[in-house]
Amino acid sequence: MNNVLEIFSQEKVIRGYLEAISGNKYSYYLSGLSLNHGYLLSYLTFLEKSESVVYVASNLYYANQAYDAFCKIAGDDKVNLYVIDELVSIELIAVSGDFKYERLETVKNILAGEKRIIVTHPPALLRPLMRPERYARAALNLKAGMVMPSGEVARRLVEMGYKRVPVTTMIGEFSVRGEIIDVFSGHNEYPVRINFYDDEIETLKIFDVETQKSVEKIEGYQIFPINELVYSEDEFRRAAERIRKDCGETPGFVNNDLEDMENYDNLERINKYIRYLEPEPVTLLDYLPGKTVIYHDYQRLKDNYRQMLSDLGNYLEHLNKPKNLNLFFFYDFYNIFHHAERKIYLSEYAQSMNEVVLDRHFPLRGYGVIGYQNDIRSLIADLKANPEKTFIFAFTSDERIGLVFEILKENSLEPVIIDKFSVVKRQRINLIKCQNAVAFGFIESNVEVITEKEVFKQVKIHRPRYRHMQHTVPISSKEDLNIGDYVVHYDYGIGRYLGIKTVRLKDIRNDYILLQYANMELYIPVEKVSLLEKYQGSEGHIPRLTTIGKGEWEKKKQKIKEKLENIAAELLALQARREQANGFKYPSDSEFQRLFEEDFEHEETPDQIKSVAEIKKDMEEGKVIDRLICGDVGYGKTEIAMRIAFKTVYSNKQAAYLAPTTILTRQHYYTFRSRFEKYGVRVEMLNRLVSPRKQKEIIKDLKAGRVDIIIGTHRLLSKDVSFRDLGLLIIDEEQRFGVVHKEQIKKLKANVNVLTLTATPIPRTLQMSIMGLRQLSLVGTPPKDRYPIQTYVVEKNDIVIKEAIYREMARGGQVFYLYNRIAELDYMYRKLHRLVPEARICLAHGQMHRTELEDVVQDFLDRKYDIILCTTIIEIGLDIPNANTLIIDGADFLGLSQIYQIRGRIGRSDRIAYAYLMYDADKVLTEDAVKRLNAIKEFTTLGSGYKIAIRDLAIRGAGDILGKEQSGFIDAIGLDMYLKLLEESVNQITGKKSVQEEKNYLIEVSRHVNESYVSDDDIKILIHKEINRIKTKTDKTRLIEEFTDRFGRLNDEILTYIEERYLQVLLRKFKAENVFETQNRAMVIISEDKTKAIDSQKMFLSAAEINRDIEFEYKRRRIIIKIPKRTGDKKWIFDLCRLLESLN
Repeated sequence: MNNVLEIFSQEKVIRGYLEAISGNKYSYYLSGLSLNHGYLLSYLTFLEKSESVVYVASNLYYANQAYDAFCKIAGDDKVNLYVIDELVSIELIAVSGDFKYERLETVKNILAGEKRIIVTHPPALLRPLMRPERYARAALNLKAGMVMPSGEVARRLVEMGYKRVPVTTMIGEFSVRGEIIDVFSGHNEYPVRINFYDDEIETLKIFDVETQKSVEKIEGYQIFPINELVYSEDEFRRAAERIRKDCGETPGFVNNDLEDMENYDNLERINKYIRYLEPEPVTLLDYLPGKTVIYHDYQRLKDNYRQMLSDLGNYLEHLNKPKNLNLFFFYDFYNIFHHAERKIYLSEYAQSMNEVVLDRHFPLRGYGVIGYQNDIRSLIADLKANPEKTFIFAFTSDERIGLVFEILKENSLEPVIIDKFSVVKRQRINLIKCQNAVAFGFIESNVEVITEKEVFKQVKIHRPRYRHMQHTVPISSKEDLNIGDYVVHYDYGIGRYLGIKTVRLKDIRNDYILLQYANMELYIPVEKVSLLEKYQGSEGHIPRLTTIGKGEWEKKKQKIKEKLENIAAELLALQARREQANGFKYPSDSEFQRLFEEDFEHEETPDQIKSVAEIKKDMEEGKVIDRLICGDVGYGKTEIAMRIAFKTVYSNKQAAYLAPTTILTRQHYYTFRSRFEKYGVRVEMLNRLVSPRKQKEIIKDLKAGRVDIIIGTHRLLSKDVSFRDLGLLIIDEEQRFGVVHKEQIKKLKANVNVLTLTATPIPRTLQMSIMGLRQLSLVGTPPKDRYPIQTYVVEKNDIVIKEAIYREMARGGQVFYLYNRIAELDYMYRKLHRLVPEARICLAHGQMHRTELEDVVQDFLDRKYDIILCTTIIEIGLDIPNANTLIIDGADFLGLSQIYQIRGRIGRSDRIAYAYLMYDADKVLTEDAVKRLNAIKEFTTLGSGYKIAIRDLAIRGAGDILGKEQSGFIDAIGLDMYLKLLEESVNQITGKKSVQEEKNYLIEVSRHVNESYVSDDDIKILIHKEINRIKTKTDKTRLIEEFTDRFGRLNDEILTYIEERYLQVLLRKFKAENVFETQNRAMVIISEDKTKAIDSQKMFLSAAEINRDIEFEYKRRRIIIKIPKRTGDKKWIFDLCRLLESLN
């Protein structure tokens, strides 16, 4: 592969520098470097020194930029990111774990002796750490066959910061089930399942978090601490004693911190107590054997340190800490920065470096390359104006090389395509394929390297995803079941779950699910567990318990089912009409279509690719399309719409994009125009911001076919707007249009292809239910190259607010400040003005006139303001990539789905976004608010708060698709029951058979899951559900393997329970008329028609082989099978299964 370093390292000053760094101790300064020069020079240093190199960026923003660049230049596997949040003062109760996992990965790699470029910034580099030997000693290096009791492994995991849970699904969790421990280490792609035999590790297997099944046997698995503070229970007790002694009277914040320390929780926040656990903490540099440190922009690094000191001073003043409490936040900048053996300082311009002892200065005359952003005319002019310069266009694809080659030729230039940098033609325009190039220029050698990023507006970004971002969880509405939760039983209605109760009669133990109804308690046998689901309604809705015996549940179900049948019939008729309509047959994709799609600057998600392919297939088959595209905010629905619009207009038809607000139309207009203009596609906009004269002109051209794509508000629905040949209508958030507009949309829809985009996600179960009724695409996977939103849950704190706003403004960004009390907005406006007097603040709330609100938001979008102080009006429809800090003041008052959608407003650009969810520390919280706050804390992972938000949005989604009244129906019977009734309604309308309740034979076995095997009720219910789903011998075998894998060896009781469920299947196949047991034997009467089909000779031979004491009787044209049995022995069940299998 061609490497851009080949050309970079030919520069005379660079060659001199490379010769100079062969020594062991030095301090060099290089000036005249752009950021890209610095990245390339750092990578060269890394290669030359053959040891880890630390690159210190001036702040978090530049550290992330550097990380992206190094991953491109050197490859992901050569780079580590070691960063921390820059707000010293945050007293967090929860924080996103992405940065922490990256730091831990860095430490692990250093200890393993791996050579890396380590990208960091001052707050992280100065942060105190435990000594490397302690961290290394804490790690577990497990191997099959080694002796270590399971209890010891569990204890060590707790000390390393792992949380014990019933089922391991996320990094930092472990679960214990008898002789099995599952654990998900933060440094491995997959979790591991450890099987013990006594005190020996028998096997290690990696498993899939979604299916919970083992995937592959492995020989070893390393488990490193999940937190940077590692300590035992004894060490904690000694530390706590000293902390209390130093405090005298222990303040509230210290008590909270000690509680967290004891529970190994929130260790980000309690790192300040490190000296009580590690008397002599160290920094990252102490972990490195060789110490080559590259400082980029030393003056700005010092400024950052001064800001850290100022922030710390403010924080300590606010904290009111006891005088003798020995808190430690970070080391002194000058001590640590000059601690390195080999120091290299880089800057763009020559700086005063008087306080630094330098061995040598290398003045490099480099410059950053201008970005042309599709301005080909300016690019051509620059190339022609500099014939003496050597230009190298380094692109990642042959297509882009070919495209630029042709453009240059057409403009009377003579480019050459080369295959390696060693044959670069001087004073010529060279084109080369290279994957790791970044742009740079040298004045002395007159060389300039230009990449796609500088030439084109859209370039595919392959941002390295943080290694330990949580695996994306598909949208799901399932939640854990806890005692006291509401549940829905298909036959009995809504009750409250009171737990699993075991009832013992003689030697038989049966599990029952105990439910509380309005007028009684019911014991539900576990074989009926499939009829039971957790109640899931809108957030905050409390359902009414059903009264048993009065028929109210059946009436409620019937009423909803009738409504659903009407909806299903209506949708089906609409779909049938569309299928019968003769649509336009679109040609297959052109070369231009491929180039247009190549322009997309992100990597497509599988859902995007699938959706586009499905729509194109329908277009090319001449089907009339009416497809709903559902997907979360920022998941790429607009890109799907643009690709279909392109296919439409390149087939000489027009496309219309209808959006509910002026702001959205304006945003989409600029998005579409930037993508379509170079292909000669005319895009226009119709809304109140367009002058009447201009509107008249656009409408005239639209009718004449001179406008290809029109984007507008309800203005598009006016009588004076008509098309020459409309082929595609895109509707954004149709549910936000009024009744009159919806009727007008219906008329516009007739005989054109329609794509309706909605940002409300829906569960896949709902997608399956309406698959036959509505064309539907679910965009459920987020873009790969997004930075995760750093989410913090924190007590309301003016210092945090001030710092967060200043930090966002310092990087040229904007802030959403959400305060959901309109009456107090003026007070909050004045308060923010006092905190950040330099900030320009605007107000936005729902009581403003629509046009006034749109104007304010538009001004914010145009960067006339730094902060938008608003209510939940921002929940939907705003896309402001420059606003990447969100502060929610009073998060405990908002619904989780609201927070989820509001948080989706940020994190939509190439910057890290920050969400601060604040609550009032002095207020006594209600029980509901405490529960909500605990759930909000889990927004920092994909925990229960995330699940509740998704569930609430799923209910909204059903309303968006099937009608608003559906939300009320769902609340009345719960989401799962609603989906079950919907499926039944669809089956009835389409003539599909619904599953009938199966006959159950009375066979006495224990249907019980022992506490020692599985202690968690949720998992017990899952086991019962799975056993009662057995339909074939394959199901039975698979289940035994899966349970053994997940929970350990099955006891005889569960094996018999599984076999009995399989026997029920076989008995139904043979249409057994009865099964009964006496003290000595069990008898089965086979039906008359099945008796006729049995081969009697085969039957006798099989019986003799299985059990010679089996007897047969032929009575009333039926075979009666008689199997001997002993009291308490269930072997007869296994014998009968074998016999019936042989006759099947």
